[in-house]
Amino acid sequence: MTGPRESRRPRESSRPRWTGDGHQQDPDEGRKPADVGWSVFSYLIGGMVVYGLAGWLIGRWTRLTVLFPIGMLAGLAFAIALIIFRFSRPQQ
Repeated sequence: MTGPRESRRPRESSRPRWTGDGHQQDPDEGRKPADVGWSVFSYLIGGMVVYGLAGWLIGRWTRLTVLFPIGMLAGLAFAIALIIFRFSRPQQ
């Protein structure tokens, strides 16, 4: 191929990076507010889906239909706890 090649930057990973002074750099540092908002939204939906599905499956197995809404609420609570833990840390 003789056309000009488009230079592509490799995607940055979400793993913490070590800075030169021995400190760990947070992967969420420098993110746009919209990116943080979408992350929070996906945690909330993901927690409800995963724990709601687990509650639904266990509820079908035990014939206790109340486990589905309990699972969804538990997933929502765990997601909120994860959001508070992850996004409320002070930036260094």
